[in-house]
Amino acid sequence: MKNASLNAVLFPIKSVFSVITFSACILIIACCGCGKEEKEAGKSVEFKELISTTAESQAPKAAKEAAPEVVKPITAQDLYHKGVECLRQGRLKDAVEALNRATDMDPTMVDAYKKKAIACNKLGMMNEAIISFKKVVELNPNDAESYFSLGSFYVKRRLTDDAILAFERYVSLNPNNVRIYYNLGCLYGERKLSDKAIGAYQLALKINPNYADASYNLGIAYNDKKMFDDAIEIFKKIITSNPENHDARYNLAFAYSQKGQYNDAAATCEKLLELNPGNASAHLLLGDTYSKLGKTKEAQEEYETYKKSIFIK
Repeated sequence: MKNASLNAVLFPIKSVFSVITFSACILIIACCGCGKEEKEAGKSVEFKELISTTAESQAPKAAKEAAPEVVKPITAQDLYHKGVECLRQGRLKDAVEALNRATDMDPTMVDAYKKKAIACNKLGMMNEAIISFKKVVELNPNDAESYFSLGSFYVKRRLTDDAILAFERYVSLNPNNVRIYYNLGCLYGERKLSDKAIGAYQLALKINPNYADASYNLGIAYNDKKMFDDAIEIFKKIITSNPENHDARYNLAFAYSQKGQYNDAAATCEKLLELNPGNASAHLLLGDTYSKLGKTKEAQEEYETYKKSIFIK
């Protein structure tokens, strides 16, 4: 009985020990499992941070490589500005090339044609300059200054009739430019259009009464038209204001001679030769005047002096 009781008591103790042992094992296993999870969790955080860092550093580059490059198309205005800058820098050929491209792209770009004409003129490309200004006045028929420039280019090319038309068009748009009337007077004179020349010089002097060149040319036009009284009046005024104007004094003597006022012609020539002894034309005119006055000896002396002055020894 005693043994049976002891066994009865021991069994529960053994059972408790087994339960305790089993629980301890479970606890150890559970703790080992917890440690593993913490270690793996730590690795996961590190790996996640690595992925995050790599993505952040590479994403902009990938985006940049993927984005297509946007190329802004070149416009006529871009080419115009390039041409103007090249012109400013003295790169004339580059300026012409850029401006040509601008007008090819936009044939109505008036300012591009103007700048191209300027560049062409500086390069000695006169025909191209004329073509450009013709395009300007075609696009803008009221551009007075372009007619003036076009007329000036025509004058340089000795295209007198074209120059006259361009200047006449300018005058219709801007009637107050004294220079244009003077230029027209010269061109009319080349074409022997004396009446038109006189009218042009008179208009120039109406704007500027002190325009000496216009006064002188008006006197020449009067002589050409055999309007000698008017010529005499003009040349006397010129000499009064400028006694050293030998050409005016010669033409005054010529007008006196043509009018038959030989004494006045002789006196004027003598004064001219006193101021300018080497004036060959004055010696010839004085010789003719002496001859008409019956001064044969004096006339012969003047003819000899004239011959010596024009022939090279």
